[in-house]
Amino acid sequence: MGGMARDGSVEALKYLHRRLHDHFRTLHEHRQALQPAAPVFALEHDLSSSDFELLLAAVREAVRQGLDTRSRTWWLPFVVHAAEIGYRYVGDEYWPLFAQETPGWENSPGWSVTSNRQRIKQWFKRFAADYGGAEPKGGFATNFNIIAWPITHAVIPADLQRQLAQLLFESRAVMTAELLSDPNALGACLASRTGAYSERFQIFCNNQSLLGQVAAAMLSGDDEDSPYLVRSTLGRLVDDLTNERQSRTWLTRAKHSANLVRSSGFLPLNPSVSPVNRAQPLAAVTNPKLLLRQEDSGWRPYLRLPDLTPLQARHDQVGQELRSLRPKVEGRRQPLPRGKMLYPGEVSLSTWPQPKVPIIQLERGSPAVNSLIAEHCSFTQGPWWVFRKQPGGLALEVKGKFVRPGHEYCLVGRLESELPALPFVTKATVLAEGVHAFEVKVPKVVGEAELSKLAAAELSVVTDVSIRPVGLVPGAWDGEGAVEWLAGDPALLAVRSNRTMEMCAVTVDGGLPIVLEWPATKAELIFALEDLTVGTHEVDIALLGTDNSAAVASGSLAITIRDPHTNLNETTEGAGIRLFATPARPKLTELWDGRASLSIDGPPSTKAELVIVLRDDAGNALAQAQHSISLPFSDSAWERLADQELHKRRLLAAYDEAESCEVSVSRSGVGFASLICERGFHPLRWVLTKRHNGEHEARLIDRTGGDDTQVLLFSVEAPLVGERCDSHRPITVPANGGLLQATSGNVTAAIVLPPEPNRLRQKPNARPSIRYAEASLSEMKRLIFGHRRWLDAEAPADPFTRHQREQVLNAITTALVSLAAGSRWAKLEQKRLPVGGRKPPDVLDQMQELVGQAPKQRAAAQQIANHLWQWADSPAAMSDGFASAVRVIAAASGIDDPHTAADFLLPLVTRPGSLASWDEAERDQLLECVLRSPVLIRAARFAVLGTEDLREASNKSVVGGSR
Repeated sequence: MGGMARDGSVEALKYLHRRLHDHFRTLHEHRQALQPAAPVFALEHDLSSSDFELLLAAVREAVRQGLDTRSRTWWLPFVVHAAEIGYRYVGDEYWPLFAQETPGWENSPGWSVTSNRQRIKQWFKRFAADYGGAEPKGGFATNFNIIAWPITHAVIPADLQRQLAQLLFESRAVMTAELLSDPNALGACLASRTGAYSERFQIFCNNQSLLGQVAAAMLSGDDEDSPYLVRSTLGRLVDDLTNERQSRTWLTRAKHSANLVRSSGFLPLNPSVSPVNRAQPLAAVTNPKLLLRQEDSGWRPYLRLPDLTPLQARHDQVGQELRSLRPKVEGRRQPLPRGKMLYPGEVSLSTWPQPKVPIIQLERGSPAVNSLIAEHCSFTQGPWWVFRKQPGGLALEVKGKFVRPGHEYCLVGRLESELPALPFVTKATVLAEGVHAFEVKVPKVVGEAELSKLAAAELSVVTDVSIRPVGLVPGAWDGEGAVEWLAGDPALLAVRSNRTMEMCAVTVDGGLPIVLEWPATKAELIFALEDLTVGTHEVDIALLGTDNSAAVASGSLAITIRDPHTNLNETTEGAGIRLFATPARPKLTELWDGRASLSIDGPPSTKAELVIVLRDDAGNALAQAQHSISLPFSDSAWERLADQELHKRRLLAAYDEAESCEVSVSRSGVGFASLICERGFHPLRWVLTKRHNGEHEARLIDRTGGDDTQVLLFSVEAPLVGERCDSHRPITVPANGGLLQATSGNVTAAIVLPPEPNRLRQKPNARPSIRYAEASLSEMKRLIFGHRRWLDAEAPADPFTRHQREQVLNAITTALVSLAAGSRWAKLEQKRLPVGGRKPPDVLDQMQELVGQAPKQRAAAQQIANHLWQWADSPAAMSDGFASAVRVIAAASGIDDPHTAADFLLPLVTRPGSLASWDEAERDQLLECVLRSPVLIRAARFAVLGTEDLREASNKSVVGGSR
């Protein structure tokens, strides 16, 4: 039977290969003729059920027999088989599923697991070359360099289809005929709207051309063939997707909207210009907005942060850097928290932004990303800015710099600018450096003399015509010349004139004017602008008199159509309750170990219910906790709550199995907000299990598909020394815990291991030993990156594990400070360590003495000592105060900017691992300054330890880093 089975399987493979070859070659020719050309997917094999059963049997028999040369010659059936398994892939492990469906795959005679996996990859690459097959792109292709191929050729795995249907439904308002005719543009649009979706779905959507092609096929008309997917594959996707009622509803409504768009016939004005080649201007919503808020002492300027989603959609690196780097705002000294630009908000300015200086940049961001942000984030140039007063002490900028009779304004101008003397202009106070302000109460009647004086200041008065939005409340309206609507909402406008008009000519974006008849005996004309695409449009109005010879009055309005995408926060600025996270969309591990913080905004003194739910990979609830809170809810309040709730028994028991955590807050009649934190989809992941004898065991899930993964075990006793382990076998966790780190190429996964509680009780004061050599740049960097390894590693939800990690982080930080500060300071650091449960002695006075002996150094130490109480509860005050205290000694050490010195030194003596992400050249230069002038690190350590001791003395909780 063996010989006949072998011959039969080879003949079947040969027959199927030739048939698939003809099919895929024809399909490739058709796809190449499209504009732009589209790829072919192995899932589009178009085999009947009987032929597919034959393929499956032939592949299994060939594998069982050892994949000899004759079998490998007919390789296309293996590619189809691998793609079919990719279609069933649910994000756990691909190769175990492959082995289950292909018995003998992992132990085929004469071949290793690694060589078989590499063979699959080579066959897919050959498929791409011979038949125009789809190629994986982005971070998914880099990190999952083998399984990315069969998963990409599965078009969209079954477990992601529901999210695609939801995305298409939520994006229906922004669909245009232009988008539907260009898969690349459609994919970019859809990818920009995935911020609130699962990480694995976002990874799929990173391949925007693939996303656009699939979406265009899914949105094709009923009973219509799509040029992007064969009918059988498209029908299969639709059938599988519509088995679930909600998904069926989403897809049906999305297709209905797409059909309406196609039938409306709104195509580009010049059809000869390809959508791919025509410039696609970004919406002006990427521009931040200036506004003023009235306080007791004057007008405080604010910058409303822009929505940079359009930039993220076109450039993957923008989103990565927005999440990981701190934004710097012109006019504000302190950078914003990392991730702040990923959700809406306002920030106050202390200095008026300078002209020709980018308003927003990322600290240590790449030149390409910062250049892009600078290009698409600009503010109005002076020398004057006009703000129309609103109720409640708010003033919104009028972009057109015009005023209307009978209204009140606030004018802000640079100090060198002079406002003409007018009786209705009075001096005001603006709480920002570099500008002065005036309040303007424009009279109902403005004479020619006043008009000319205002014109000299580049201000104009509009008297004859007004344009305003009516109907649905717009998303934003400055009261004058700029209005915003969400896509899908009708843009209703009203034009009012004090004169008798005959006609009204409306021009949109410089196109042909539309002439409307003015209603008889009416002072106002109302009309709607339909089918405005997402972006900013300039609407010009010209009013024609009875002779229609020339315009007697004119006006303009800037209309911005916003993409109503689901943002990274699922609440909007108008919601009653808003939930913010730093960083935006944190991981489950970041939330659990305190690296992420939450805050909730809402009506003051309002009670609300906060619910924390842990869910498995299928979305089922594993455990939950409920807590009553009072709004608003600050970051510090969250930290206190997290310490109480996240480590309760019922949540602890479910944490290791959980794939996501949903935090929601609600109050009936007020609002609802939620945030989902996923564990994340990673090429490498550690899983902890507990044996029957109580010991823990760690197992590595390796999705990279390679054989170069290395594993190191770091003990708590020697936390910087790694011991090599076998990546393919379970690893027994040491009694004292430790850290496991797996590395494959540029991918790393690390986990802090839990200790045995009994071991901690037996030796509660056992401390890590950190050995270090002479003070040098390389040794400082070794300690910084060692600290980073323990700081960033995942940790199970276990208080004993947190204790061990803090012990290690404290020990590394102390070693780094001792290394750079000198031997006398190192002895004081040792004195501070508790011995035998006894409280360590107070050595702050000695530390102040040891900061430095030179007069300027002693003066800096004294200034720090005098302000410790003021800094104890305010990190911002501490940063500013410390910068002032070390200004002189920092300059003498080669650091000209004292704020840079503070921003670097304070983390260096608390959380040195956080400096691993600094620009390498700048970090090394600052470390050299510290090594040359140890007084800098001694001053910083004295400031930090002093404020911590004062907080402890006043029975306040210590928040933040290790010591």
